[in-house]
Amino acid sequence: MANSNKSSIIPGAILIIVIAFFLQVMFVSAENKDTPNKAVVKFAKAYFGLDNSMADQLSQESLIVDGVNVVDKYIDNVTAKAKAEGFRPFYTKNFLYHVQTNTVSKDDKSAKIKFTCEIKHPLRSFFTKESSREIHETFDLIKEDGKWKVCGDAFSLHG
Repeated sequence: MANSNKSSIIPGAILIIVIAFFLQVMFVSAENKDTPNKAVVKFAKAYFGLDNSMADQLSQESLIVDGVNVVDKYIDNVTAKAKAEGFRPFYTKNFLYHVQTNTVSKDDKSAKIKFTCEIKHPLRSFFTKESSREIHETFDLIKEDGKWKVCGDAFSLHG
């Protein structure tokens, strides 16, 4: 009698393991899917973190303006300003909190995403009691080479 219960439990356990495996594969593939919302968040994290990887999220038209790489120019300007004020570039980096994205419009080739978050630098806010800043920005994106890319003058990057 006890042997009969074990033989009915084993196929059920195997079925649960197989279903769990397929669900995990589905979740991983969904997480890795390129979306305009993810492109905006990646760009914003890189922008406020002074990370050159923001260039990967910009369209070719927005990356090079008048023959100048705007990402390199922006990072150089922020770094020079920090050094002139006696800081290392690390102190100008900010972290994102309470990130939200909303799709305003989207088709196969373009999208408009509303982005909101709070930014602050943990050390600076701890020592100077500086409060966080709210960011509200709407991004235009295009699909370029099969990936979503931010286009236009995002966060006044060109200025």
